Amino acid sequence: MEEFYTNIYQHSKCFLFVTFFRLFQSMNPSFFYRKRGAIRSIPVVSLREAVELVETSNHAQSVTVLPPATGDCMIDSDSEEVPDGVAEDTPFEPAGQMEVNVEASSESESEKEIEESSERRPTKKRKVIHSPKWSRMGTFNQSFTTGVSVKKMADEYPFLIPLSPYQIWKLYFTDTMLQEVAKQTLLYAHREKNDKEFETSDDEIRRFIGIALLSGYHTVPSNRDYWSNQPDLGVQFVSQAMTCGRYRKLAAYLHLADNESLPAGDKTGKVSPLYKNLNENLTQFGIWHDNLSIDESMVPYYGKNSMKQFIRGKPIRFGFKLWALCSSGGYPYHLDIYCGKDSEVVGPLGERVVTKMVDVVEHNSSLNKHHIYFDNFFTSYQLLSALRDRGVCATGTIRENRTAGAHGVLMTSKEMKKKERGYYESVCDGRICIVKWMDNSTVCIASNSLSHEPTHVVRRYVKPNPNHSVIQPHIIHQYNIGMGGVDVMDRLLSSYRPTLRGKKWWWPLFLNIINMSVVAAWKVYHHLHGGHMDHLSFRRDIVMCLMKTDSPTATAVSGGHRVDLPDDVRFDGVGHTATTIPEGRCRVCRKNTKKGCLKCDARLHSDRGKKCFENYHSRF
Repeated sequence: MEEFYTNIYQHSKCFLFVTFFRLFQSMNPSFFYRKRGAIRSIPVVSLREAVELVETSNHAQSVTVLPPATGDCMIDSDSEEVPDGVAEDTPFEPAGQMEVNVEASSESESEKEIEESSERRPTKKRKVIHSPKWSRMGTFNQSFTTGVSVKKMADEYPFLIPLSPYQIWKLYFTDTMLQEVAKQTLLYAHREKNDKEFETSDDEIRRFIGIALLSGYHTVPSNRDYWSNQPDLGVQFVSQAMTCGRYRKLAAYLHLADNESLPAGDKTGKVSPLYKNLNENLTQFGIWHDNLSIDESMVPYYGKNSMKQFIRGKPIRFGFKLWALCSSGGYPYHLDIYCGKDSEVVGPLGERVVTKMVDVVEHNSSLNKHHIYFDNFFTSYQLLSALRDRGVCATGTIRENRTAGAHGVLMTSKEMKKKERGYYESVCDGRICIVKWMDNSTVCIASNSLSHEPTHVVRRYVKPNPNHSVIQPHIIHQYNIGMGGVDVMDRLLSSYRPTLRGKKWWWPLFLNIINMSVVAAWKVYHHLHGGHMDHLSFRRDIVMCLMKTDSPTATAVSGGHRVDLPDDVRFDGVGHTATTIPEGRCRVCRKNTKKGCLKCDARLHSDRGKKCFENYHSRF
């Protein structure tokens, strides 16, 4: 017991001596660095560092092993345990830390060694952040030099005006894409499924896509019900284009990319080639809108996949997230599938998405011709400042913790809610302008090119007046005009979204490509011809052309009023066969006949020297 207390006393005394020695050395370092024979203690951790220090220094005096800092009384600090199988003269790591005592011959040499030792020790540099100086009366240091506004598509591309809806759609979902889908489907069936007898063609893929588009506006409970014999379920138009068995086999073998050539680490490798082609087609006419918006778009999906996202409060909560660049009217320019967090990429996600979309704009147009809008998920002071340096006009709602100190100058949201509707405050540092406005709630918005002037007058409901005049800053007015293009695109996509079900995880993304190509084609057609054709009629025209691409099977023509097929089918010169059908009026001369066209489902005279059949299928 007496030996136990002796060890504690010796251990504590040594520990206190070293502690007070280091404390006194930090308080009065000049005491240890005399002009002659200055002694300096350099702490090291490993034996290897101590040996290197002794060899490189000409004035190393001794190496001291420090006692353990744990204060464990059961450890004998005077002895160390030698590992098994090690010779007596072989050095090994001691149990504790060490110090190398170095004596300098002069003051200059001592200072030199101190500088060298300090250079060896890496020091963490603090990042200097220069906060902007916000001023309530501030203005932009330099106004933006915007370029000439983009020209209308009808002026730049007049050849698009006479094109039919189906021909415009083929500019986005091209024949090359159809051939690639047919090629990969055939390869998958032969190699992966070992079905050597399976064959398909471009026309069959067209009819398959036509059935998918038809399911968007003609919905039945299940896929099989399209081929049902029941009068309230079956769709004769679908059963005439393709049998149920053929559709199911084609859906099972459908493929978009070669499984043996998928890029390593690419989660979207099965659909990325088709999305790449679609993005190229979306920008084939350049970017012909002034106001652009960047936002997220959701493709509904309820299966199990690592890319599936959940966003609370959205119309589509579960599904694949896509970053979209659209015009203010809803025309899509670029789509990028979000694959999840990437640990190798640094920087905020929102800033990286905007930067990538700006690169797309720069590649297809001039940056100073467009104004880009986004919401508070993307906006930050650093992003707007970087876009200003690139000459990009950008505006977006902003969160208070991203304003670089402007929220400290502006009135707090709690105080502003006590103000009347239409009250606003504005600050500017010469590069970025931030405005806080009171509407239903407080709205904070930032821009690198717009300010609160000139103000506008808008109508709002303020009790008891339903049309109360409210002052609205110019930056809010422009944001309401330019933002929301992605929401318009989502509304058009969801209006007639294909409902055919599939078992592949990428099936919703494939249907989204088809749906997106129709929306893009309709926006172009609407831009060229105004309200000549609504969205549903435009889709029906495309479906009619897709389902009637080749010679149909021989089926009886039922009576009743018939509608003419689209001109792209009527005048294509493929599969128009004269046959005998139930008697009815001719489409051309309006007299009764038993002859007609099987493909066009129309009664036409083709005998006794009459040319109703030829005239009906001729443009002139």
